[in-house]
Amino acid sequence: MRLFLAPHRCPGCEIRKPLCFCSLIPKIALQTRVMILMHTCEEVLTTNTARLAAKALTNSEVRIHGRRDERMITSDFIQPGRTSLLLYPSPISVELTPEFVSRIESPIHLIVPDANWRQTTKFVRHDPSIKGIQHVKLPPGPPSEYHLRVQRDVRHVCTLEAIARAIGILESPAAQSSLETIMRILVERTLWSRGRLAASDCTTAGIPAEAQSG
Repeated sequence: MRLFLAPHRCPGCEIRKPLCFCSLIPKIALQTRVMILMHTCEEVLTTNTARLAAKALTNSEVRIHGRRDERMITSDFIQPGRTSLLLYPSPISVELTPEFVSRIESPIHLIVPDANWRQTTKFVRHDPSIKGIQHVKLPPGPPSEYHLRVQRDVRHVCTLEAIARAIGILESPAAQSSLETIMRILVERTLWSRGRLAASDCTTAGIPAEAQSG
């Protein structure tokens, strides 16, 4: 259950209630299992996109790491009958391409860190449960459309975008498109609520009349 959510925010999509887009979040069933390793610092951020990805992907879960005196369960990072991959661009990462995927004979267990670069690097280097899992990275792609946080590197994308692009390679471009669409809705409605985007420029799903009249 989500903690620290203000009462004026929707408990589903976590945006301000008049801007709720829960009805637009798809339910995407994939063979790939996605496990999101969210750092505890991300729990309180309404701009976090990993939770939105987990709501859309029926075969996914979010686990929290970094809490004091509480160790995350890691015993199932390697799952019987699945090939575990860690989505992390380390020096030993293999580029995630259709050719690479074609050589994998079992369903994928995709492990996705959700934290800043310092937190992620520390976790990957020091958590023994990660050792031995193949690192993969996304191929070069278009710039991020996630404009709610400042990225230090133009090549960086948010967690939902990273998952979407990985799923587009592992399984389905249609699933990728669906995930990217809900991210655009989140971005547009949030920017509109901050006075940074006109309603006429919110073209993905528009701004609800209730929000505009309020």
